[in-house]
Amino acid sequence: MQPTYTPEHLERWSPADPAFGSTDNYMGADLSAFYLAPVSISRDTADSVSLSNWRTVTADLERLAQSDETGICRMGHWACGWYEIFLIHESDTAALKAADQWAADLEGYPVADESDLAELQQEEEEEAWERWGLTEWRETMAKALEPYAPDTADNYWEEEQIDKLSDNEAAAAWVLVADRLSWCCVHESDGPTFNFEEAAERLDTATLAQITGLPLLAPDQEWRREPYPWPDGSTDPLAPALA
Repeated sequence: MQPTYTPEHLERWSPADPAFGSTDNYMGADLSAFYLAPVSISRDTADSVSLSNWRTVTADLERLAQSDETGICRMGHWACGWYEIFLIHESDTAALKAADQWAADLEGYPVADESDLAELQQEEEEEAWERWGLTEWRETMAKALEPYAPDTADNYWEEEQIDKLSDNEAAAAWVLVADRLSWCCVHESDGPTFNFEEAAERLDTATLAQITGLPLLAPDQEWRREPYPWPDGSTDPLAPALA
């Protein structure tokens, strides 16, 4: 079937290596009757914009495709393991027009669907929090608590105090501190990063006391835990001694 629509913004498929442009290593079929959709992913794709654009655009094109040959194609690659592209047969007018419009739109603004991107980033943040974020946040709080350890405490006193917090309590502590940060999570090319470095600076005495429930005083005021003859004659310390 002869082409009925000539895209303005799409490229035809080529056997050239997507990373280096060489055609020496391609051993697959001739796909020159196909155009490339303006999105692709590989095994190493981790940035949320690329992943969101891929699932948004390919879902739209699959819905509109009129040719059985139009669709996702996975190819092996010596460097990244595999990559996936969306091939549109030159006779598939509806899919070609849609892909051509997507290419023009993404050239003007690189996000296909803001709502889908936000949903994906939320999913990534939740997964990262469960895999490593919660653990690093507990370590951040323990390190901030270390200067408050009593002289008689063992070497793991601060970790033991933080371990008493449930996962929900630790997460609530992160929300408390994150509200004060210039940014709390950023999505980079390799996934989300939590701003624990700035958060550590916000873990002052009052915040740590609120988080842990411990009767903390500033480290340079430990003397205030000792009995003292106050004007009313009381010898009670201002705060109970730490266990």
